[in-house]
Amino acid sequence: MYNQEVQKYIKARGFFTYQKLNQRLTPGDYKFLKKNFPKTMATIQNGCKPGYLPRWLKINHCKKRKEACDYHDFLYWIAWFRKDADRLFLKKMNENCNSFWHKLRNYRFWGYVRAFGSSAFTNEEKTLDDFLSLELN
Repeated sequence: MYNQEVQKYIKARGFFTYQKLNQRLTPGDYKFLKKNFPKTMATIQNGCKPGYLPRWLKINHCKKRKEACDYHDFLYWIAWFRKDADRLFLKKMNENCNSFWHKLRNYRFWGYVRAFGSSAFTNEEKTLDDFLSLELN
């Protein structure tokens, strides 16, 4: 059903039964899923470019900010704790884009996310099986 890399991961996590595939995804699953399922990850990430923002509002002044945005989108998709997801988002943006002007933009963008990001957040916890079903579609 799944490729060898996925099967190895499933065994490493102790997911020998379908019931275990239904355990909640965590932030620690991000790197593996991004590496092995880039197309599927692209469906749940928008890289700091939500469709409702006007084009003139440039967000990616720092190219590395996209990594923080993608991680944040994943956390929202798996319904991680919103406040914690937003804190991690700001931390990662400041690690990746740490000049004075970039940090000012990071805080401004983080404020937008805190104020208006609730519409993108879901309370429905996602499992590995939910993710793998996206891969199969």
